[in-house]
Amino acid sequence: MLHYRHSGSNEQKSIVLLHAAGFDGRIWTRSAELLSGFNCICPDLPGHGKSEGVPFTDFDDASDRVAELIESLDPKPVHLAGLSLGSYVGFRLLVRHPHLVESAIFSGFQHNPIPASVFIRAIMHASTWMMNSKRNREKMARSMGVSDTKLISQASGRSNASSRTMRKIGSLALDFDASPELSHVATRTLVVAGEKEHPAILASLSAFQAAMPNCTSRLVPGLGHGWIANDNELFAETLRAWTEQHPLPDRLAEITQG
Repeated sequence: MLHYRHSGSNEQKSIVLLHAAGFDGRIWTRSAELLSGFNCICPDLPGHGKSEGVPFTDFDDASDRVAELIESLDPKPVHLAGLSLGSYVGFRLLVRHPHLVESAIFSGFQHNPIPASVFIRAIMHASTWMMNSKRNREKMARSMGVSDTKLISQASGRSNASSRTMRKIGSLALDFDASPELSHVATRTLVVAGEKEHPAILASLSAFQAAMPNCTSRLVPGLGHGWIANDNELFAETLRAWTEQHPLPDRLAEITQG
C-alpha cells in the first residue's frame, strides 16, 4: 500500500493530490492548508518518498496502486488532481478505474508522444544522475517555483526518488500516448498548463478539450510547468471552483479550438 498524508475527514469531500516526479506528497502541504473543508489525501507515488519500497514500473501500475489506496480510504468517488507525473498516473486512473473519480484536474502532460532524438534521450538520461546532488535537486525545485527546497529531498538528505526511477518516468513520459483513450474518458476533467510550458503540452490543451467528452482546458498566463507551486492560491481557487462546479478564476485563459 502507498504511504499517504491527509488532512480532514471522510465526512468531507475527498481530493487525492498526485505529485510530480522527484517530489512526494509533501509538495501539496500548502495547497492542503488552503483547501480547508476538504479531505486532502496526498500519497507518495511508487518509487518516491516513503513509498520507495513500492517499485515504480509504469503509469498503469502506479494508477492501480492509487486506486487501491482510494478504495481503502473512501467509499465515495473522489476528486483528483495531478501535476506532471501525477497527471500521467491520474489519466490512466480515469481509464482503468473511472468509477473511483468524480472530477479531475491535470497539469503538465501531453496527449501524444513527444519526438525525441537519441541525443536528447541521452541528455535526459545523464541529467537524472545529476539529481543525486542535493544542490542540483534544490535548483530544480526552485525552477518549478517550490520555495521550500527541503521538499525535493527526504529528511535524511537523500533524494525522494532514485536515478533509475527518474529515468524510467522520463522515458515513459516522452512516449506517453493518450490519444486512443481520449474519447472514452467521460470523467469531468480540467486540463491546465502554464503559458511557458513545453510546446507539446501547450498544443495538447486543445486536443484534450476537443476529444474528451467532458473536458475543459485553460492556460495560466505568465507561468510555466510549476505554476501550481508558483501560485498555490490560484491552484486552490481553481480546484475548489472545479470540484464545486462554480465558474473558474478569471485569471485562467480560455483555449480556442483551432
